[in-house]
Amino acid sequence: MKRIALFVHNLTVEYSLTVAQGVASYFTPDKDIKLILAQTNQPNYPHGLYEYQYWTSAELLKAEDVDLIMLVTSAYQTYTSPDDLKRFLEPFANKPIVSIAVDLPYLHCYYTLSECEKAFDDVVDHLKNVHGCKNIGFLSATDTDSKEAIARMDAFKKALKHHHLEFKTENVIDGRFIREAAYAYTKERYKKKEDVKCDAFIASNDLMAEGTMKALQDLGLKIPKDVKIVGYDNTVRSTFTTPSMSTIDQNILGQGYAAAELAHRILKGEKVPRETKISAEPVYRQSCGCVKTGSLNFQCKNQAGQSIENPHINSETIEEYTETSKDINGIYTLIDTFHQNHTLKELFSSLSEISLQMKFSSMAVTLYEEPVEFKKSDQIVIPDKAFLKVYIENQKQIIPYDEKGIETNPHKSLIPPAYSSKLSGVFILHPIFAGKKQYGYLLVHPSNHKFNMHHVYLKLIINAIANAYDYTQELTKNENLTSRNERLLRNNQELNFQNSIDELTHVLNRRGFMEKADKELKKAAKNGQNGLVFFADMDGLKKINDTYGHKIGDIAIRTQAKVLTEAFRTTDIVGRLSGDEFAIVSTGLKKSDIASIRTRIDLLNITLSKEAGLPLTLSISLGHVAFTPDNVDLDTLLSKADQKLYKEKELKHAAK
Repeated sequence: MKRIALFVHNLTVEYSLTVAQGVASYFTPDKDIKLILAQTNQPNYPHGLYEYQYWTSAELLKAEDVDLIMLVTSAYQTYTSPDDLKRFLEPFANKPIVSIAVDLPYLHCYYTLSECEKAFDDVVDHLKNVHGCKNIGFLSATDTDSKEAIARMDAFKKALKHHHLEFKTENVIDGRFIREAAYAYTKERYKKKEDVKCDAFIASNDLMAEGTMKALQDLGLKIPKDVKIVGYDNTVRSTFTTPSMSTIDQNILGQGYAAAELAHRILKGEKVPRETKISAEPVYRQSCGCVKTGSLNFQCKNQAGQSIENPHINSETIEEYTETSKDINGIYTLIDTFHQNHTLKELFSSLSEISLQMKFSSMAVTLYEEPVEFKKSDQIVIPDKAFLKVYIENQKQIIPYDEKGIETNPHKSLIPPAYSSKLSGVFILHPIFAGKKQYGYLLVHPSNHKFNMHHVYLKLIINAIANAYDYTQELTKNENLTSRNERLLRNNQELNFQNSIDELTHVLNRRGFMEKADKELKKAAKNGQNGLVFFADMDGLKKINDTYGHKIGDIAIRTQAKVLTEAFRTTDIVGRLSGDEFAIVSTGLKKSDIASIRTRIDLLNITLSKEAGLPLTLSISLGHVAFTPDNVDLDTLLSKADQKLYKEKELKHAAK
């Protein structure tokens, strides 16, 4: 089975995402091709904290068993000079390269190209002859040295000349393909609305069109009454701007599909042309005046003025929007799963369930022998050894977690060939990193093409794997130290146990709680963990004793201790400090968890009060305070939690 690597600069950018979805839509399982999709950014990527680590994906895809490289080149050119891009791609030039939207200076390079000249000519003709525009400006990105940007500027100039309109340099704003840049440069160029002499602007992409439109609106100009705006791309955003964006549809999805078909033909040994052109067509909406502003029917028109279907509003897109809520629930599930520390064995044992939740048909986790560290300025170098630790296919663990793992050389093959998935179609490669440390990489087979959502899922999963790796290493290191003292400590613990347990409730007494809670807080501080300390007080114990007697009061206290024990986790520390006062220390618990804890306490109060035969339903007030590694003094935390408890008691009394 042939393997194709698809390099995407950033999957959170709509253009790149749409191209990737177009490529993926071609490689259906019957094509017998593995498409490995990877977000790479670029070497030494300057933005963000650790985004430069994504270039590891490109280094991994130098593997010998990758047969062809595909590249969403135009997106890289926004951030990278042609010389730098050529240098980055030089190691891949020994394989066929299919470049999307831009030619590259390699012998075995084939590329798709959006044919923009006719579309720009149509738009200039439309603005001049339908809307009477005479002074048309341009939102350029030629400062990026992007071949696409240069081609679109040339097409714009040619269209003006063809329609006997003057090209004026003062009417050009360079927005570098970025919405925020176009907004800022437009505001810098024009200080007041009277400064704007253009009656229309055409842009090299929708993002710049949107940025300039917002800047002009801020100056007090009305779109399209005062100035017409036309973008380029026909992204989803263009439908939902205010007013909706007239644009040039360069058929981004189709470009990806055509590039994929080209790559497939190359791998089958067919002779293909170096250049494949894709046509672009104008789509007119509200921002040029073809559709009435205020209309909510998302209408579009073509060059002939006929209404056409809006590709962003149909049954498929509405269904996809509906499915988004399920994706959010999936993210919540992952966050809940990863909210506390796990060992690698514990985490990997749950990966089958996680892959089912995320709709991954397969998942392979490969870790290096030891983590490697890279700073932003470093060259990323992949180790020669990696170990397949777990492999899941169709929610079954083909290779259960193996502490040692099965060795592979990622320079030759990402996972050992004997365990390579027999599935065809799209795979996503994602490096496992946290901060400067690289641990290995994931290879997953998603069941759909929502790559932006998968990117979020995988980010959560790699964070959990990195945390589990460090936690496992720390436990292993401490285990050797602990085992030598364990036997001695066990005898002392058994003796101390009798003196640490409350006789009535069988939870820790004050002494036992203070000792154990203090140790837990110091341990949390050492491990850099946060958590919560609770102070709890039964409601109305005196009234229970006065009304029903102390025997019922003792049953109530014992039941309340059971409620707290069951409401909190087994790892949490619960103690009785005095007659009706309890305290709890919960490492790793967050304030967002408090609502569910309170709900569990209320339900358990109802259930266990009945089981204990009490003549009333128990109630308890709860105060809490967060602790951090720098704030673990138990007395101080209990005092603050008690103050919160007092305020809750006051609110309860006031409500009566």
